Amino acid sequence: MTRLRWLILVAVFAMVAAACSTGGTTTTAAGGGEGGGGAEGVEFTLFGAPTGAEGDAMSGFVNVYNKEKGSNIQYVGSDDFENQLRIRVEGGDPPAVAFTPQPGSICGFADDGKLVSLEDLGFDIAKLEADSGKFWMDLGKCADGKHYGLPWFPNYKSLIWYVEPTFEKEGYQIPETWDDLLALGDQMVADGYTPWCFGFESGNATGWPGTDWIEDIYVREAGAEMYGKWFRHEIPFNDRSVAEAFDTFGELFFRDGFVLGGPENVSAISFKDAPLPMFDEPPGCLMHKQGSFVTNFFPEGGEDIVKFFPFPTINGNGGAMGGGDTIIVFKDDPAIAQVLKDWVSADWECVLASPSGGTASKYGGHGVAGVERLPGNKNVPVDCYETDTNKTLAKVITDALASNSFVFDGSDLMPPEVGQGTFWTGMVDWSKGKPTKDVVDAIEASWPS
Repeated sequence: MTRLRWLILVAVFAMVAAACSTGGTTTTAAGGGEGGGGAEGVEFTLFGAPTGAEGDAMSGFVNVYNKEKGSNIQYVGSDDFENQLRIRVEGGDPPAVAFTPQPGSICGFADDGKLVSLEDLGFDIAKLEADSGKFWMDLGKCADGKHYGLPWFPNYKSLIWYVEPTFEKEGYQIPETWDDLLALGDQMVADGYTPWCFGFESGNATGWPGTDWIEDIYVREAGAEMYGKWFRHEIPFNDRSVAEAFDTFGELFFRDGFVLGGPENVSAISFKDAPLPMFDEPPGCLMHKQGSFVTNFFPEGGEDIVKFFPFPTINGNGGAMGGGDTIIVFKDDPAIAQVLKDWVSADWECVLASPSGGTASKYGGHGVAGVERLPGNKNVPVDCYETDTNKTLAKVITDALASNSFVFDGSDLMPPEVGQGTFWTGMVDWSKGKPTKDVVDAIEASWPS
């Protein structure tokens, strides 16, 4: 979720004040140094969602770029990014560039004439499709046939994290099927453990971690073709197949003793804090479903304790589901276009990949310990990463990008009113006991005509 915007000094101070007032993080990345390549002297603000350590990593990345290219770019992060982006666009003050995890919102902006196409910015579409996958590129292909979304960095969500020492101590086997997963949880409860940690709280985005469960279940139960019909609304949200995915999730979520703190309290637990009980002694829970980025919230050394396995099959069907941040451009400027061409290249994604850039980066890394970002370009070497976990995940992602088999989170592809609205709130209602039928009917009623 990134905004790149030309700013005069007064506008810089205005953005800083706005970020502070919305609970965001603002960090100035000092310019200077040698460089060029079309970016020397460029000055704008990059606006996105990451704050805290992840926001610091984005600022660190920008600092490295500024030093190398002689630009003067600033990163501003906000915990309320989705709302702030819509407010600014609707108010006639759009950012120059944003990077959004919600590709379902891209064509809405493009159809309203707010965005600049990648074709008009001089990007090579065929090369982008080869580097990042046609599926991802097509998510930003809008009614006029042009592309408005520039893939940047993904996350992989079809993962379940588990406490390896306890699994080894108790002789637990990695489950391969949904039934295996339920049986494993039953055994854990019998052994005195709580199987699962959940956390749905995420500020104005509360509920989204629950949508990931529905999507991973749905693509396995109904298949990829129905999955596509679902997020394109070629079937209604309250179709029987969708309700069945909720009910399958309920077999686990509402099972006695399965959820730490009880399912009714999940919506009050931050998704950032949700995995932390796995590191207690003894562990408060033994499993947690979350995307690859969750390692950024682990305590130091956490990846030596908590490992991951793929989301199990259902009815013999697997899937590779994830999300990602896609750049969208509101200002037609060749200098901005040059910066973005750099940033989506393998060389600069390697800088964004890890604190040091591993052993592969020409320019080093972003400098913030514990934060790593997966590649949106198939050519990024796995040696850009420091940890074995993210080297493994990066290989999965680059292989999927190369084969065009990386499928996006369905809620990110739905209209914002649903994917960033009623689907999120519906998961909160459902977690507190609202019947499945009432939840899916309400979400269907909210779908824009």
